[in-house]
Amino acid sequence: MNIILNSYCNLKCNYCFADEYMEETVKTPGKSMEYEYFQDEFLPKIKNAPIINFMGGEPTLHPQFIDIFQNTYDAILPYSHLSVFTNGLMPDKVLDLLLKTAGPSGATSKNINFAILLNWQTMENISEKNHERCKEVAERMLRVNGFSVTFSINLYSKEQELEQQCLEIDQIYQRAGLPHDKQYKIRVSPAFPIIGGEANTYLPIRDFPKVGKKMLDVMDKLPQLCFRFDCSLPPCFLDDISESQMPLTDRFYFHGNKQLPPTEEWKNNEYYFGCADGSPMDIDSKGDCFNCFPFHNLKLGNVSEFKEVNSIAMAKMGAKFLSTVFEKTEAKEPCRSCPHYMVRCSSGCFAYNFVGEGSELPQVTGQGLG
Repeated sequence: MNIILNSYCNLKCNYCFADEYMEETVKTPGKSMEYEYFQDEFLPKIKNAPIINFMGGEPTLHPQFIDIFQNTYDAILPYSHLSVFTNGLMPDKVLDLLLKTAGPSGATSKNINFAILLNWQTMENISEKNHERCKEVAERMLRVNGFSVTFSINLYSKEQELEQQCLEIDQIYQRAGLPHDKQYKIRVSPAFPIIGGEANTYLPIRDFPKVGKKMLDVMDKLPQLCFRFDCSLPPCFLDDISESQMPLTDRFYFHGNKQLPPTEEWKNNEYYFGCADGSPMDIDSKGDCFNCFPFHNLKLGNVSEFKEVNSIAMAKMGAKFLSTVFEKTEAKEPCRSCPHYMVRCSSGCFAYNFVGEGSELPQVTGQGLG
């Protein structure tokens, strides 16, 4: 599950899914999970979950982040997965805690899988000084534990400097001593529109093939690079690639760590690359649950309704989400004419074709227009 500790950030990225959900400062009332609520009511209900991801905003800015993280780390079960989704601009005290957790006497000794998901920015969204801080955080974490960092890139424009982002990440891995016969995965996700929200820059479906072509071009230059799509891998990302690039697609992964099967196998097998295949539930600072940021206005329940927020509770809320979006989705172009639509894809994100209340897509501005 994804736990949204706060709704403020020290960056304001143009593509941010959660932009209209964000507030400016740590002092804004009601925009952080209260520590007493977390400790007394929330943690007892989520401590047995197999996956716990702390998110924001920028979660490391929460005034009690260190206590929240440490108490969760002490309470969860062996073989659990514990992650922090961060932009890397964290206080030194937080970095010291995460370095200790990633080290040999930390999570590994407790059989806990720990890592940070580091969202890697283009220079239009971050200053040079802050960019250097992100490199420092990444390199220090990797020196302590080579598996402690997963880099993440949001795909928000066909014009974004994707190759430069990937080159910077590759250089960090090379400086960390990555063996030449080992691969690494960068998590990627298109920036999706927000249903019923203010305008955010998102990647139009018509640009998926162009961005997919750019991704294959980068992979051709960086032989150790793999891309892991987060919640879906729309097949139209492959529409513009050349025949010679087809072998590179085996370095695409979807729904976690499933390797993309060869395209010639698609017709004779039932593959689904779309949304909501075991997606983790998002829980905000008040305990309200929703499936993902594009649908954060579609509340599916509250942790107070459950004795324990476990796989049963998440399956119940996930079923509610799917029944709603399938009933209120009507294909628009280019999905309507796509041979993959509702065969092995659901438009990448249901938000593109949702026709329920508040479903008017916000007008994107800037590079996201394509």
